[in-house]
Amino acid sequence: MSEKPSVERRRLKRVVKRIPARYQCEGMIGKGHIKNVTQEGLFLRTDRLPSPGARIRLVFEPEDGPKVEVSGTVRWTTGQLRHAADTSPGFGMRIENVSEEFLEFFENILLH
Repeated sequence: MSEKPSVERRRLKRVVKRIPARYQCEGMIGKGHIKNVTQEGLFLRTDRLPSPGARIRLVFEPEDGPKVEVSGTVRWTTGQLRHAADTSPGFGMRIENVSEEFLEFFENILLH
């Protein structure tokens, strides 16, 4: 049997980037690294998974720019995946209240 080709369902351009980050969510403080980012969200690899739906604040410092702070909502975690045990832990975050620093950061990575 042949496998169906995977279909890209994303509507926004996603940029793969590895950037260390810190976050606060549900009374916990964690750290990890951003794996990919879009204009509206990002995926963070981390060992501590917050609950989907939780409010989150994340801070990171790109190599070539100022510190960026974003806040939003945890949309999903790798713990929800069917093969979670075989996946490196992390979560997807929807960014709300997009800051000027974030927009500048995102435009900069699109150009490079």
